[in-house]
Amino acid sequence: MRKIQVAITIRSFNKNNLSRETFIKRCEVSFINATSRRLTENELIQALEGADAVIAGTEHFGKKIFTACPGLKVISRVGVGVDNIDIEAAQKNHVVVLTTPEAPVQAVAEHTIALLLSLMKHIPMYNENMRNGNYCVKPGFLLCGKTVGIVGMGRIGKKVASYLDGFGCQILYYDPFVQTVIPESWERVEDLENLMRRSDILSLHTPPKPDGSPIITSELIDCSRRGLIIINTSRGSVLDEQALMNGLDSGVISGAGLDVFSVEPYAGSLLKYPQVIVTPHVSSNTTQSRDQMETDAMDNLLKVITGVEE
Repeated sequence: MRKIQVAITIRSFNKNNLSRETFIKRCEVSFINATSRRLTENELIQALEGADAVIAGTEHFGKKIFTACPGLKVISRVGVGVDNIDIEAAQKNHVVVLTTPEAPVQAVAEHTIALLLSLMKHIPMYNENMRNGNYCVKPGFLLCGKTVGIVGMGRIGKKVASYLDGFGCQILYYDPFVQTVIPESWERVEDLENLMRRSDILSLHTPPKPDGSPIITSELIDCSRRGLIIINTSRGSVLDEQALMNGLDSGVISGAGLDVFSVEPYAGSLLKYPQVIVTPHVSSNTTQSRDQMETDAMDNLLKVITGVEE
């Protein structure tokens, strides 16, 4: 019986994952991305030649991919979002798309808090200044007592809110689709404008719009409470980057912590702002979470491709 042909196109994959040995016994790995970068469209087509399934990262699966790779049956993503995949084209070509929604929750939530505390306590500034012999002091801010607006009360948004609640923050949230049980002390806000007018801190944990247009626009930033801090660990398209820079210039926005950008890897103008802390889309990249995501992606693929039920 022919083994299932699987391409591993994600830019990094742990060779020492304990589940990988079992996975390789049941599948024939036809390709492994050794470039340490996201594959281009043409590279992806070549990698998927003859493949039944793929362990994928953030590489773009557009219509051309599905046309060029008719044997593809499963895309098993290491991660949560599917905005890098043309879902309509996948469905039309009968390709199953799988994700790993549970594994990155803890890591992304902790990274969100790390970005926020680094901003409020000026940690990157002090770290750089001390190494240059500069011991000037700039007062920081207490997180306790701040009003935090959470956009998107899914798994990660809820985890971030629980941490901030523990710090003594007032929690507001906007999510028209939320169905989970929310503590009564957290206040639901029905529109984003009201949320931003009332928040000291805005934390974004929402999927992008299908058309890629921003959710946090210049109009919303203009009506924000002055001094707002914005944290984005969701997707770059959620936040209008030019509007953010305009807000930083005007002082409406006092700082931002960003792990995601409209174009990645990012080398744009936001890097010129000292009140912006940036990381290169690594919020879920802890040893434990990454290992679990890869394990879940392999397990998900095997369950579908072999017809094994949970």
